[in-house]
Amino acid sequence: MKIDAPRQYVIDNLKYALNPSSIAVVGASRYANKVGYKVIEGLKKWGYKGAIYPVNPRADEVHGLKAYRTVMDIPDTVDLVFVAVPAHLVKMVLEHTVAKKAKIVVIATSAFKEIGRGELQNSLTQFCRDNKLPLIGPNLVGMGSPYLHFNCGFIPYLPVEGPVAMISQSGANLLAALGTSQMLHFGMSFFVGLGNKADVDFSEFIVYGGNDIDTKCISTYIEGLDCPEAYIKACHLVVPHKPVVAIKVGGSQIGVKAAFAHTASENEGTNDSFYDEIFEKAGAIRATTWQEFLDVSLALGLQPELKGDNVVMITNGGGSGLLSCDHFERIGMPMKELRTISPLLVDRIRAYMPMFGSPLNPVDISGTASPIQYKGAITQAIRDPNVDAIYGSICPTAVTDVSAVTDIFIDIYNTYKHLGKPLIMECQGGEECNESIMKLRDHGIPAYPTAEQAVNAIVALRKYAKIKAKFSK
Repeated sequence: MKIDAPRQYVIDNLKYALNPSSIAVVGASRYANKVGYKVIEGLKKWGYKGAIYPVNPRADEVHGLKAYRTVMDIPDTVDLVFVAVPAHLVKMVLEHTVAKKAKIVVIATSAFKEIGRGELQNSLTQFCRDNKLPLIGPNLVGMGSPYLHFNCGFIPYLPVEGPVAMISQSGANLLAALGTSQMLHFGMSFFVGLGNKADVDFSEFIVYGGNDIDTKCISTYIEGLDCPEAYIKACHLVVPHKPVVAIKVGGSQIGVKAAFAHTASENEGTNDSFYDEIFEKAGAIRATTWQEFLDVSLALGLQPELKGDNVVMITNGGGSGLLSCDHFERIGMPMKELRTISPLLVDRIRAYMPMFGSPLNPVDISGTASPIQYKGAITQAIRDPNVDAIYGSICPTAVTDVSAVTDIFIDIYNTYKHLGKPLIMECQGGEECNESIMKLRDHGIPAYPTAEQAVNAIVALRKYAKIKAKFSK
C-alpha cells in the first residue's frame, strides 16, 4: 500500500527489527525442516542474547525453550513478533500482537498479493497501520546484522562486518549477497528482505540506514517501487551524507509478470526510462547488473567520493591498462594523460620505472616492477596535489611479488588516508591475486579481479561526488 513519505513512527521502530531485546516466533516448530525451527536455530547459533519465546499451541517446548500458546500468553514484553504460520492465521496473530503492544511484526508467510490475494494483504496492512504496528513483509526471508550477531529468518549465515546496508525485495538474491560476503569479503552493516513490502517501505529503511553508524553505503535491490515519491524523499535526506545504490529488475516483457509472481511488484506502464528519472531525481546511483551492483556498493562503502577526474593508474601490466582506459572512455569518463594532469609528476615517476616503461597513463612500470618501484611510483602520485585518485593494478608475472606489493598499497593507503583520495585496486590473476583482493578489502581498499569492475567502481565514486555536491545545496 502506498505512502507519500517515510513515516517517523516506522523509522523509530525499525531498531526493533534489527536489535530487539525479545522475540516471539509464532509458528515455532519442533521439526528441523520448518521455517519456525530455522528461525530459532539461527538466532541461537549466531549469538542473539535477547529473550526468545516460541509460540506453538501444540508444543510445551521448542529448541529447549518453553513454548506459549499465543503471543498474549508470554509473561514478559515482546519487541518483535516473527510470523511463520499459514496465511489464514495471520490476522489472528496480528490481533494478538497489537494486544501485546509489540513494537514491530515480521511476516515470512507467503500466499498473499503475489498469488492474487491483494485484498487480504491490504486488509492486514491497514489493520497494522491503524494500530501503528510496522509490518515487514509478507513473503520474506528475514533480516540481520553481523555487528549485532543477529540472524532472524531462514538464513544460513551472516555476512562479514562492513559498510554496506543491503535492502532487498528478493530473498534469493539477498542470500546470494550474503554468500558473496563470506566468500569475497563483501562487508555488510545490516540486511533485510522486504518481500511484498506491504507496509514498511524501502524509503523507511533508507532513512534508518542513513542514521546507522555502521552503514556507509545503502544498496537497494528493487523489483518494483510502489512509492517512488517516498523513495525520492528518503534519498534526499540521505545522499548528502551517504550514497544510495539501486538496481531495478523486472523490466523485460516477461520480467514484468515474473516480478509480480515473485513479490507482487507492479511494473505495468513503467520502463527503464521511468526508473532512470526516479533515480536521477533521488540522487541514487543506478547499477545495471548484479556484479556492478555489488562492485560499486563496495567502493562507495569503503572509499570517499572522487572529487575530480584526475585518476592515475599505476600498473605492471600494459594489457590491464588498455582494458581500463578503453572502459573509462566507454562509460563516459576518459582518462587523461599524466602530463596533462601534472607535467612534473611524469619525471618524478620515471625515476621508478625502467626505460622501457610508459609514463603515459595508465602508467606502466613494466612487468619487471619491484615492490620498491611500486612504492616509489604510488607515493609520488598520491602526494601530487593535482591527482584525485590512485588506481593500482597488479599482474602476476614470474618476478612479481604480489604479496609484497599488496602490503605496500595498504601501507600507503593508511599513511595518506587523510588526503581523502580514493585508492582502488585491480588484481588480475590466480590464487595469489585472490588472496591479495581479500587482504586489500579487509584493510578498506576496494579490490577487483578485472579492469572493468575496478573502473565501474571508480566512476561510481565520481558520480557520488557530483550527487553529493548537488543535493547538499
